[in-house]
Amino acid sequence: TIGLFLNEIASMDSNNFPDNVGVGEREGRVFSALVRARHMGLAHGIGRSGDVGAIQPKAAGSSLLMRLTTAMVLHLIKIS
Repeated sequence: TIGLFLNEIASMDSNNFPDNVGVGEREGRVFSALVRARHMGLAHGIGRSGDVGAIQPKAAGSSLLMRLTTAMVLHLIKIS
């Protein structure tokens, strides 16, 4: 399902690693289980140094999702 896919993607972000305590400004810290579920665990920011399209190494899942979404939107624009 889509939810399972998004949870798998979110697990690739460093803020969701079981033993990680992140302190970066883009690292998401979610204390509410309800909020975590609502956002599928995707709380880490994307981009680097002002470039929202740049890959964020600590946010591998979020960066992958951003690239996938961008490719799908560009394809949709191309075929329309």
